[in-house]
Amino acid sequence: MKNNKKLIAIVGAIVLILVGFIVYLLQDSDEVTNRTSSGQTINFQGAELKEEADGKLVWALSAETINYDPRTKAIVLTNLRGHFYQDNVTTTITAPHAVLSSDRNTLDVDGGITATNTDEDTLVTEAIHFDNKTKQFTSQSAFTYEGKDATLVGDKLEGNMSLKKIKAIGNAKLTKK
Repeated sequence: MKNNKKLIAIVGAIVLILVGFIVYLLQDSDEVTNRTSSGQTINFQGAELKEEADGKLVWALSAETINYDPRTKAIVLTNLRGHFYQDNVTTTITAPHAVLSSDRNTLDVDGGITATNTDEDTLVTEAIHFDNKTKQFTSQSAFTYEGKDATLVGDKLEGNMSLKKIKAIGNAKLTKK
């Protein structure tokens, strides 16, 4: 009889430890402050995604919410704030909406974006595409780029992550300050 009570106590302790471990795993980490599953999507609040190469940060994306659909593998970011690092220049992009491909090779930002770099250059456009393989931004919509010495407008844009090398395509107009 005493052996049965000891066995029940040991099994009960193991179950409590397992339940505690499962609860611990389901709790939020510092980086992901809230995670809920509703329907087919997983919702992260206050999360950040980033990429490093050769020990250096290439880009970091944060958003109020990040929705991940495991079925389609789409990653949708709401109220995006992205930081892109190139040639000792940081470019910060803010926008209400973005979609990151599941392989992280493309980022499509829309809803009206504003990008500024540490050299105080500013880009405003409706939408922008980031190709993570080539590290290039492209915009299929009209844009305005304001640098220290000039303003450039055009129908489409191609540029690097630092926004120091840009190309206007279609109805380009450069105005010196």
